[in-house]
Amino acid sequence: MQKLPRERLAQIERAERHIESLQREKRDLDDELERIRVSEMGAHSKVALLEARVEEREKEIESLLKSNNEQRTSTVHILQGLLDTLDIKLKTASHGKCSRVDDYEMGMDSVQDMEMSDRIVRVNKRSRSNTSPLKHTQAEDGGSVFKGDEDTRKWLELYESCMLQKS
Repeated sequence: MQKLPRERLAQIERAERHIESLQREKRDLDDELERIRVSEMGAHSKVALLEARVEEREKEIESLLKSNNEQRTSTVHILQGLLDTLDIKLKTASHGKCSRVDDYEMGMDSVQDMEMSDRIVRVNKRSRSNTSPLKHTQAEDGGSVFKGDEDTRKWLELYESCMLQKS
């Protein structure tokens, strides 16, 4: 008969150890669940922060694009004004001069004739550049360098100063 109470006592002890083991496992799972909740809240916080940064960057990019477009528009207007001024000066300078149509050969020529014609045009242009109000000087490599007259240089300086102020 004593065997039965001992077995019963052993079962109770095993059940108590099992309960303690389950309670430890439950505490461990509760701790892990809490860590996961904290991690999830941190992740949500980071996502919100990153979304705010992205929105801020998008606004900065929009602002920079708008500024860049305004600057380009301004540059185009300034350049158009300079081109119009130069065009007026060129028309004024060439007003009353004879046509230069005779410098160019019209029609179909051979390659050799076209090369010769190009040389004639270059010589004619070079000889006329001395009398032009726009100053071209001969560079060492055979090309010409535009120096412009005093008014043109002033316009270019004005353009450069406007562009440097916007930079």
